[in-house]
Amino acid sequence: MFFKNVLVPYDESEHALSALHIAFGMVGGDPEATIHVVTVVAAGPLASPTLSSDAFDAPDNLSEELESDGIMGPALHRMRAEIQHVVDDARDDASCQIVTSAALSGSPVEGIAEYVDNHNIDLVVMGRRGLGALRGMLGSVSFGVLRSVDVPVLTVK
Repeated sequence: MFFKNVLVPYDESEHALSALHIAFGMVGGDPEATIHVVTVVAAGPLASPTLSSDAFDAPDNLSEELESDGIMGPALHRMRAEIQHVVDDARDDASCQIVTSAALSGSPVEGIAEYVDNHNIDLVVMGRRGLGALRGMLGSVSFGVLRSVDVPVLTVK
């Protein structure tokens, strides 16, 4: 099969669950394939400047600081457990490898694009619209991912 490393961004929406089922249908039977199911938490609101000598400089490793300091660590751990539960329910008899993760990023689009680059993803399968209230052909995240990554993106209704 052409695709061996598939990313499914998961945001608890019906579209994301459909994308997960499509990914399992595409590569689930290939034991050499890997499906990455990832929730990206936007850390933008958490990135407000702190009072220090450089009051308006956000740290370069903000996501590491938030997770390691325990600010977001428990929430990310809970999200990873919830994703694993969803994957376990959806996987049926899939023989592919499955990686579940939750990550912090400035925005969901940035986090997905960074994950694609850092994990040699060769296909993104994602819902057309997530949990946001924005209406239209594509959601803002799926549209942003289409414009931000250099791999095929399959959007699922």
